[in-house]
Formats: sequence, structure tokens, C-alpha cells
Amino acid sequence: MDTYVLFLREKRVTVRPEDLKTEKIAVIFQVQKDTIYLTDDHNIAIFPEENGHFISVDLVDRGHYEVHGDASASAAAAPPPPPATATAAAADQRPRFAFQRPVASAVARTKAFQRNIYIGEVMEGRLQTSKTVTVRFSEFETNVPSILGKVVEALGDAEEMILTDGQGNAILDSEGTRGSNFWKQNSRKIFAVPEIQLGQLGKRRRLSRREDTGLQDVVAEIEEVIEADQGLKEVTKSIKEVTEGTGKATLLCLQEGEVNALKTVFGCLVCPGPVEKPIFSSCCRSIIGCRSCIQQWEHSHDYCPKCRCQDRETNEVAGLDEALAVLRKLF
Repeated sequence: MDTYVLFLREKRVTVRPEDLKTEKIAVIFQVQKDTIYLTDDHNIAIFPEENGHFISVDLVDRGHYEVHGDASASAAAAPPPPPATATAAAADQRPRFAFQRPVASAVARTKAFQRNIYIGEVMEGRLQTSKTVTVRFSEFETNVPSILGKVVEALGDAEEMILTDGQGNAILDSEGTRGSNFWKQNSRKIFAVPEIQLGQLGKRRRLSRREDTGLQDVVAEIEEVIEADQGLKEVTKSIKEVTEGTGKATLLCLQEGEVNALKTVFGCLVCPGPVEKPIFSSCCRSIIGCRSCIQQWEHSHDYCPKCRCQDRETNEVAGLDEALAVLRKLF
């Protein structure tokens, strides 16, 4: 915990930040609380706030500060001790002044601020807080690059970070984000998120927007899936008729182009083999791969492996197991 040494003549006291109040200093050194101010080693005056508190960020830990102020009535009634030297006598004759905290301080000081930056991680498409970094900054550092630089320096990590709000929206360096008015509001949560994880938040928002689409759009997508599913059932029926039509053993001759076409339709786009538990995509209205392969694909990609469309709906197609068992011989 920070401590500060206050002294007045021979009296010297060590205080904590919460005791830096004019009313407590007045009792300790027997001076009038409305006239109290401090000076540091460079003889720079430090004045209290209007509520009588001294700001700890203006002081240095374990620093020595001289107390100034008019003596209280009890101290004035007591006889002063005889001066030991001419220097002490001259010090007692030093003129005293009554100070109130002025509207504009005569001593120019660089005011410091501090705020918490939450270190965020994207988990299951949502922004979660893993740790907090408290940064201290001055007025000329109140901008996005400076604050972000302090966060990265505190983390000691070379990973690229981006400042965002609580919804994962990136905070850009602009006129509105320059100045202490934006950064000193602790009610506004600010997150630092790894840049590579922001894409996962974007995918989550796109899925949410799709869930909020109108009823007509949902009905239209369902109708497309049903229509495509009916077409696939007709294909299955035709293949079964060819293979089971006249006898137990049927010789079917296919040209190379026809074989390649079947491989294209019923082949998985992720693995090189035929589809198992086929997945149908609404964006390109075709089978795109095995259920297990597509699930692995969606863990690292947010677009269709065939047409690269991001806005899509996938469904598992049933009723093709027997037909696919025959077509596996083509792969």
C-alpha cells in the first residue's frame, strides 16, 4: 500500500491515501483545514479537491511533502518554542496565506486517469471476460492506439488485440474516442479481444440475424429443402430400379463422364470418398458431404465448402443409404 510522509517544522507523520484529507491533516498539525496545501521536493504546490481530499495520483509513494496553512486557534494560543538558530527564527517570521482551491490552479499539473480494460475471449460465440488490466494514462494519451499499447504492454503478449465494446464491436480511433470524456467513464465497459477471435463473434451475429428473419423467409427455405429432398428420392428410386429391375445380377455400363458425374453429386467435398449420412446445403441446393466431415468443417470455417456462401442452412438427407451403398463401388 502506498504511504506518504507529511511534515511541518519538526513534526513528521506517515499517512495512507485514505487519510489524505484536510480535516485529518488539520488535527495532526493543528492548522486550519481551509488553508491547507502541500509542497513537494521541487516546491510545487499541491492543492486538495473541493471535498478536501488530495488525489493520490498527484503524489509519489513514500514521498515527503511539507504541510502549509494557518495555525488553528488552539495552536495560536500556545506559546511558540524559542528559536534554536537564526534560520529557525526567520522561518517563524515567514508570511502565511489563506488558500482556497482556486477555479484554475496556478500550478500547471498533468492530471492522470485510470480505468479497467477487460481482456475478453470468445467462447461458444460469446464474449467472456478472463482477466482485467488497469491502465493509467494522461490527457494526451486518451486515444485508442495509446490505450491499446498500454494493454498489450501489460499483458506482455505479441498477439494482435482490438478494443471493443461489450457487444464485440470494434472501437475505432476517431474524434469521439479522443479525450478523457470517453475513457474516464467506468460505466462503459471496454474489452481487449484477440483479433483472430473477432471472426467468431461475427459468425454468431450472422446466425442471430438469420434466426430473426421473417416467417415468409423461413417457409421459403423449408419449401426449397423439401423440393430438393423429393428430387433426391426420385434419383434413389431410379437407381434401385436399374440395379434390381430384371434379375439378381445386372450389368450396368457407364461412360467415364457419367461415373464422374455420380462422384460429383454423391462425393464428399471434405473427404475423398462417398458421402455417409449426407448433408444438404440450402445455398447451392446440393449435397456437400458427410455429416461428420461437415461438422468438422464448420468448426474452422463459416462458409459453404462448395459455393463459399456464408448465409446457409444445412440438413441431413435420409433415405439414400441403399443407393449410396451401390455407388460406393464407383469410388
